[in-house]
Amino acid sequence: MAGDDLMQKIERARDTYREEQERTRREISEVETLVRQGSGEVEKLGQRELSVSNRVRDLEVNIDKYSKEEIKNFFAAAQEVQMRLQIMRAQLEQVQSRRDMLKARQAQLGEVVELLDAVSGMMRSGGAGRGSEDPDTATMIANIIQSQENERLRISLQMHDGPAQSMSNLVLRAEICQRLIDRDLDQARSELIGLKTAINTTLQDTRRFIFDLRPMTLDDLGLVPTLRRYTTQIGEKSGLEINLMIQNMDQRLPRHYEVTIFRFVQEALNNVVRHANAKQVRLLLDVTGSTLQILIEDDGSGFHVNDVLASANARKNMGIAGMRQQVEALLRGEFGIESAIGRGTRIAATIPMP
Repeated sequence: MAGDDLMQKIERARDTYREEQERTRREISEVETLVRQGSGEVEKLGQRELSVSNRVRDLEVNIDKYSKEEIKNFFAAAQEVQMRLQIMRAQLEQVQSRRDMLKARQAQLGEVVELLDAVSGMMRSGGAGRGSEDPDTATMIANIIQSQENERLRISLQMHDGPAQSMSNLVLRAEICQRLIDRDLDQARSELIGLKTAINTTLQDTRRFIFDLRPMTLDDLGLVPTLRRYTTQIGEKSGLEINLMIQNMDQRLPRHYEVTIFRFVQEALNNVVRHANAKQVRLLLDVTGSTLQILIEDDGSGFHVNDVLASANARKNMGIAGMRQQVEALLRGEFGIESAIGRGTRIAATIPMP
């Protein structure tokens, strides 16, 4: 009976993710249309700006041929076109960021659906997943589903507090600029400069959010270049010195291996930034024979491992349960953690190569 209930729960979750996958696909299609329209508008405005700029240069060379009113109109037209072009470019970049974020989410949903399909197939065939006879497997599957739900909640909260809030502020500032144009052109120009800076900041924050959610380089270039870029970014952002060493990893791994290993390293480094008060981190990935060794050591404040493992809240806050599941449940490897007060933390994983 427990196995049947678990099977139904898995299939409901799979169907829910499939529905979201289809909704995301439709939204990507709509956003792609907006990107094409925006690109066309930017191209037209770019051509118009070039034409106006040529007229302005001609005016500057032959300024005696034009009246003050014509000069004023020329420069006003040039400023208007440049401003509209800047706004359209910023809007296009936002739509493109939205498209990239949706594609990342769709890829993530596809992995979840594949995983739930595989688990469902194993349970139906009576393989390694008979929930009524294998409580550890049933617990693992339930934890995977719960982890995915927690990830969705985390993403939605980050979207609300990050890009969504920033874009709302941008809309308000754009409305202020619109009102100022008719009343105080100098102040409107000043506000537009601030708006442009805010748009660039929001764009960079959104790109970092997309990278954390699902790095595009993970699919395009693989695990090693993605880790190099990620450790550089997190080091610059946090002031942490990260010594990354990668040995004997000359070939790409299967996609689910690369995604899971990246998430494992990401969670470990995030823990160092949030909790360790460390200055240096050593990150080693080394393939020896048919085994991948991952080692993450920091010089931080450390903690009592037994106390953390005994506390469900502490395990959750530090992501230890998730890291263990990633290594042991998803990649059939071994996970270990060592730490002591004042002596830093050492996380190790041994993963069999596919």
